[in-house]
Amino acid sequence: TPLHLPLDDWRVWLAGFFAVEFVYYWFHRWSHTIRWMWAAHSVHHSANELTLAAAIRLGWTSTLSGGWLLFLPLVIVGFSPVMITILLAANLTYQFFLHTEAVETLGPLEWVLNTPAHHRLHHASNPAYLDRNFGGVLIIYDRLFGTLGELDPAEPIRYGLTKPVNSRNPITISLQEWRQMLTDIVRAPTWRARASAAFGRPT
Repeated sequence: TPLHLPLDDWRVWLAGFFAVEFVYYWFHRWSHTIRWMWAAHSVHHSANELTLAAAIRLGWTSTLSGGWLLFLPLVIVGFSPVMITILLAANLTYQFFLHTEAVETLGPLEWVLNTPAHHRLHHASNPAYLDRNFGGVLIIYDRLFGTLGELDPAEPIRYGLTKPVNSRNPITISLQEWRQMLTDIVRAPTWRARASAAFGRPT
């Protein structure tokens, strides 16, 4: 029978916190580096300013992108879906407050926690800052896996997408990357090229 880790043991919750954070890191990282997942996540990065409102600027197609499948192994190893849901909700709630320019840095906490300073750089479209700082609550996995980025005072952050969405229509914003990706898939001359258009790096 599958292993069932108890909900009434604080050690399970502590292990669950780090496990959910670990999976979230990879979910978020792949949401930037796999085009199929980026098609949904790009909506969150389409804002040209970083405010709390940007935190809830989310796509409608996350289920289709399949990122939720990455959390299924946690259930298989025994973590309760209830625990995973609670910890992930807490993770995302914490991140809401990272979408601000009102907080500078948090001193020594910058070594362990994902902070507004880390997350501002994550939202940058500058080539030097792309694909950095994927953590949810913690920044330790970025340090461990080499994706930590830090601000260069000589290069101010530019928010938004590298290819800006020139529309205020929410449907256009939500579906533009899907439309472009599907166009590239249809136009690709070989199955290998089609797979690359769908699951390679975003263009």
